[in-house]
Amino acid sequence: MKIIPPYQITSEILNLINETEEYIILVSPYVNLNNWDRIKVDITNAIKRGVKIQFYTRLDSDNYKSWEQIEQLGLKPKLIKNLHAKVYFNEKSGIVTSMNLLTSSNLSAIEFGSIYHTEQELNELQGFIKRYLEPNIESTKPNEEDIYLAKEQFTVILSNYLANKFNRRVNTRWRNGAIEFNVKNQYYFDVDKGNNLVSIGGIISGLEHDKFDNFKKKYKFNEFQVFVNHSNIYIESGFKLSNSNLNFISVSEKRKLLETTAKFVENLTKYKRMCYENEKADQ
Repeated sequence: MKIIPPYQITSEILNLINETEEYIILVSPYVNLNNWDRIKVDITNAIKRGVKIQFYTRLDSDNYKSWEQIEQLGLKPKLIKNLHAKVYFNEKSGIVTSMNLLTSSNLSAIEFGSIYHTEQELNELQGFIKRYLEPNIESTKPNEEDIYLAKEQFTVILSNYLANKFNRRVNTRWRNGAIEFNVKNQYYFDVDKGNNLVSIGGIISGLEHDKFDNFKKKYKFNEFQVFVNHSNIYIESGFKLSNSNLNFISVSEKRKLLETTAKFVENLTKYKRMCYENEKADQ
């Protein structure tokens, strides 16, 4: 075993691919080969030489780009949940490293790696694949809904989700840094990019403002706190999103925000109706 300097890890991986005659095992949880034509050409040439290539990557709805890129090389990805290992080897040598096959890792990241050559070391790498990876290969990809949530822009997802929920057309637009939409009332969806907190608000009247305590007592939102100002009732998350760009948050985060937004719209609609029904009853 020998430590590889960070600046040589990429070249060692490319050497491994180019020198192989029989097989290559590539284990990279995340894959992005955009603007990395050298490795794509080398893998393609290995396929043309008749080299058997097994490519393992992480099964995660948010990681669909990784297996799509593997498929574009003409290979069938082997999908494994919770994969974090990065291992690359052939019949001659093996590399264990911190480096995913990502353009960003190739260009700028400080990575660690070590190279192995002995028969015993290569047998141990083969043993790792057989014992820990092969039994955990998933036969199916995430469902179409999860892939849709991972791929589509958040404004489109929000429009479609609310339209289906309330059986009406819902348009969304960006205005003053927030997403605005209308469901019989004007609403907004905003992310504080300084701390990645979400707020969802709806316009209210003076009467609805005065009776705010009734709304706060009656309607609860998991992990969100309820507030009011002179023209809005709004809820704010007690958790931080993984990214300030809503298009890049996880599928589970998107689901939580969609469900909470629909619940807020539904409850604020009920509250408005209740306010005016009570007002008429008091007259």
